[in-house]
Amino acid sequence: MYRVIARVEELRSEKGHGSCPLFTLNQEFDLSIPAERAKICKWALNSMFPGEIALEFGAPIPFGDDPDKIRIACPDAERIVVFELRREDKLPESSD
Repeated sequence: MYRVIARVEELRSEKGHGSCPLFTLNQEFDLSIPAERAKICKWALNSMFPGEIALEFGAPIPFGDDPDKIRIACPDAERIVVFELRREDKLPESSD
């Protein structure tokens, strides 16, 4: 399994709303660390899940410029947060 990092790539505000107050531009989260995952709202985390799993288990991303990255947007239509998920180093094997 690979480490997956989520980075806040873009903050959009639509229809006169401000941007999402939960995130700052370029903020990063290591999705392999439960305490880091807990800092992400559940709506955004749920939208990341398919891409995160693909990257975590080594599947190449067939679209975009880099097979180790994917862009995912949260589903909030007024305060859109775009995340870049990137595959990094392999995690150490568990000794369970």
